[in-house]
Amino acid sequence: MTRSVEKVAIIGAGPGGLAAARVFLANSNFDIVLYERSQNVGGVWYYPPNAPHKDTAMYDELETNLCKEIMQFSGFPFPETAPTFPNRTHVEDYLQAYFHTFIEPNSRVDVRLGCNVERLEKINGSWHIYAKHSLQAVDYVVVANGHFDVPYIPWHLPGLEQWISQDPMSILHSKGFESCKFCRGKNVLVVGNGSSGSDITNQVSTTANHVFHSVTDISKTNWEANTAVTAVTTISELDYAHERSVRLQDGSILTHIDYIIWATGYMYDLPFLRSYRPLILGADCDSKPARRLYNVWEQLAFTEDPTLAFSLLCKNVVPFPLAELQAAVMVKVFKGELEVPPSGGQAALSGESPSDAANSSKNYHSLITPRDIEYCRELQALLDAHDSADDPFQPVRWDERMAALRYQTGAMKQERTKLLVKNAKEFREQNQPYRL
Repeated sequence: MTRSVEKVAIIGAGPGGLAAARVFLANSNFDIVLYERSQNVGGVWYYPPNAPHKDTAMYDELETNLCKEIMQFSGFPFPETAPTFPNRTHVEDYLQAYFHTFIEPNSRVDVRLGCNVERLEKINGSWHIYAKHSLQAVDYVVVANGHFDVPYIPWHLPGLEQWISQDPMSILHSKGFESCKFCRGKNVLVVGNGSSGSDITNQVSTTANHVFHSVTDISKTNWEANTAVTAVTTISELDYAHERSVRLQDGSILTHIDYIIWATGYMYDLPFLRSYRPLILGADCDSKPARRLYNVWEQLAFTEDPTLAFSLLCKNVVPFPLAELQAAVMVKVFKGELEVPPSGGQAALSGESPSDAANSSKNYHSLITPRDIEYCRELQALLDAHDSADDPFQPVRWDERMAALRYQTGAMKQERTKLLVKNAKEFREQNQPYRL
């Protein structure tokens, strides 16, 4: 389909979608349609007061794991009044301000809030988007729907389904966690050694009778300052009928467990996608969520049809500046200035062999430092090699100062966590629920 001005659809108005909109408005002449299923922008950070929050990974007392200096978008700092580690409200307000500054005033973007994309498919050279009883044809698509929507729970664990059949309300994923108040006086098992698992464990310790934190490596936990928490190894079996017990991999047994909270991560889900599903989600996940995506060059462009791109598939990264950096590369790809090498429809990315064990791993998108720094520098090198110096928008450049700050923010968060653990202990002694 030929148009005088080509059009880009961006699905999702969270950090990834907002960043893409800003960069495309600055560095291209494309018109933009920005879809967001919620009533406001912000994505996972949109957390309206006095509303049910079971459909978001956010919870009441959440703060960032990154300091505001490294977390900020290019040339758009957090307010000075925001703390070093902003809480969810600060971040939501920051994203709103970003939207109002760079996107909302621009007549080239059509913002459609409360508009859930139901179907996306390639027909006769154009992408057709069906949303809210309307059809929109566009030339390019940026999928920025995030990866904090479909919880992963290890259903293969013996006894889990039987437990749920007996007491479904006692099993929840961290996505359903809002606050620690429901755990008062209860024995709680929190599963997962990521940031959410540790944070929820600390919060629940203020109200629970006792909290068990199930992790893969107990030596990496630090609960000595909080006697209400016991770190335990991973689960091998659940047995609801026998004293609501949980058998651990080391053979020990926990009994009288009232709640199990699974902080076990999320799946990648593209429920609206009708074209290329087996190539992107894998043959085994054609009709359901997947642990990773395939045939995505540099974690952002679909190799078999580079008119389709993805924002922020990566985990363990600094998301806001990365989203802008990825979008700057997408602009080059969509404008035909940067060629995406085909992968031949194999489950191989960035030149890796399909037989590479890491290629099929659920951790493929996990870029743990220093890999995240290296990745950002790889993207910047692509831009530098394709005449990006004159582009109106310039993403954050990962120089030595940024790399040092990336390491420093981890150490700063460790110190901050010690204080939060100390605060939780004091709240418990005062019979008060956790608060920031």
